[in-house]
Amino acid sequence: MFLASSSTSSLDKGIMRPTLLILLICICITGCGFQLRGSGSFESALSTLHITAVNRYADLHQNLERGFSQSGVSIVGVGAAYALAIEAEEYSRRAVATTSTISVAEYELRLEVEIALENATGDIVIPSTSVVTERTFTFNNSSLVGSNEEQATLLEEMRSDLVLQIMRRVDASVRSFEASR
Repeated sequence: MFLASSSTSSLDKGIMRPTLLILLICICITGCGFQLRGSGSFESALSTLHITAVNRYADLHQNLERGFSQSGVSIVGVGAAYALAIEAEEYSRRAVATTSTISVAEYELRLEVEIALENATGDIVIPSTSVVTERTFTFNNSSLVGSNEEQATLLEEMRSDLVLQIMRRVDASVRSFEASR
């Protein structure tokens, strides 16, 4: 009986050490401010914003409205303090590597958006400028469905990345513009 309780105790110690180590690592990571990309909160300096786009039903436009709304910005049609214009959105794909049989091995995806921002009085806060994101992915001829799904997933990630880039750029520009007045 004494031996059984002794082996249980050593088993408990064997389980407790890795558990405590994992707990300690988690505390250290959260203590240093680490966050997964896109999981942090973003509080904008804007109060109201009007967003215009060539295609108002495009994913990027919808994602921008959602992102700004979640950060406390009211998206309005008229009377906004600032107006963000999505002037163009261009998606491209080009081959960057080939195999020995001259088939495509890797593609580079590029998503570029032209934006401009002005305040309610017409002052230009951000002149027409490009925001770009790029990704590279391995293309597999034997698994076209998988490669196409990977491309679609990357495109969605790229849009999310662009939304964050645009939100940060707009926020920084508005803060700078307001400070200079």
